[in-house]
Amino acid sequence: MKQRDDDVDTTTPGARPAQHAPRGRASLRAAPAPAGPFRIDTEELRSRLGELHPGDEPPLRFLPELDRLVEAVNTEAGLTREGAAAVRERLLSALSQQVRLAALAASDPGTPTPGLTHPVFISGLPGSGASLLQNLLVEHPGVDSPTLWEMLYPVPRTEDLPGRRALIGRARAHVETSRRHVRPRTVGRFREATRPGGCHQLFVNAFQSPASGMHLRIPRYLRTLEASDLTGAYAFHREQLQAIASRIPVDSLVLRAPFHAARLDDLLRVYPDARLIRVHRDPVAVTTITAGVSTGLRRATSDEVAPRAVGREWAGRIERQLAQTMRAGRRLGPDRLLDVRHADLVSAPAATARRVYRFIGVEPAPAVLDNVRILARSTAAPARPPQRFEAADFGLSAPELRERFGAYIDAYGL
Repeated sequence: MKQRDDDVDTTTPGARPAQHAPRGRASLRAAPAPAGPFRIDTEELRSRLGELHPGDEPPLRFLPELDRLVEAVNTEAGLTREGAAAVRERLLSALSQQVRLAALAASDPGTPTPGLTHPVFISGLPGSGASLLQNLLVEHPGVDSPTLWEMLYPVPRTEDLPGRRALIGRARAHVETSRRHVRPRTVGRFREATRPGGCHQLFVNAFQSPASGMHLRIPRYLRTLEASDLTGAYAFHREQLQAIASRIPVDSLVLRAPFHAARLDDLLRVYPDARLIRVHRDPVAVTTITAGVSTGLRRATSDEVAPRAVGREWAGRIERQLAQTMRAGRRLGPDRLLDVRHADLVSAPAATARRVYRFIGVEPAPAVLDNVRILARSTAAPARPPQRFEAADFGLSAPELRERFGAYIDAYGL
């Protein structure tokens, strides 16, 4: 079965997190050496962090989670030299963001932080339309989402214009690198440095992003993460989000990640007044798209990528996640939970957006809905027909997947 591979976010990067994890650089330990020559060394990360922040000795957090992630990368991911360099830089960036967030909090501890009341979380798998919905919603002046560059760098080194431009430039290079490995397929149409970004980036800074498997083959690590408590990671997510919102206050904040519905218990411990939007699409389509994009992105860091193995891995992971997503509906009433189907979003974007706006609590002016229609129309007509992923390329059978996901398909009329 051929599937259209649009609306996919393609960004590069534990067990139960300790609520009082060991702190300080001294607890960064070297991970076991993998079979191959290209590895991540936490001692090197520690040394480079000291060079970037001389004289600082900040209380680093989530170091056990970092150790577990590095061990998994070193033993499972099969990194190339270039792949190891890319992962190393992302981990170093995460540590640097921790240092800067600690410095920001220490610089003026009396400054009130934004309340972040009633945030809206969009949850949808790659290709589901979640990114499309997020981008349509921010056409309303009362709705906002942090941009990709802000998600990648929630605490900039400097607030001046040249500094921001430099970070936007780095985010654009990051986007281009991701796109290079999935072309000529049309993915990530909203994947721009200055457009709304997925908040799964903030979990990378706690070394606990369930989305990290898109870029890296770390299946055993991700199975452990599925059973872990992410409350600490969500609390750190909130701290970073407060740093972003303190610079650009908004009335209605809309956030997006593929796993929010599946991690609803953890989310509600940190955001007890959160509202949730679940975006649904035929799981045969999203499984095929996810496997295809993940295959391309993993090839950016490894030469040991087997598409059929990637397909089996993601089919199992998505099956478990959809089961958790369905159970999430039992926790929230209709005033805090809204379901949106991809088919409705594509066929009637303005009507769907109007329904979501009312759920959020804002009234759309006619001009806003006109902008929604224009933006949706522009994404529906690519200049060149995209190539499509096929289930068989990843060792998957569309009829078998349809039977496997039957309960989910029936529940949401997919």
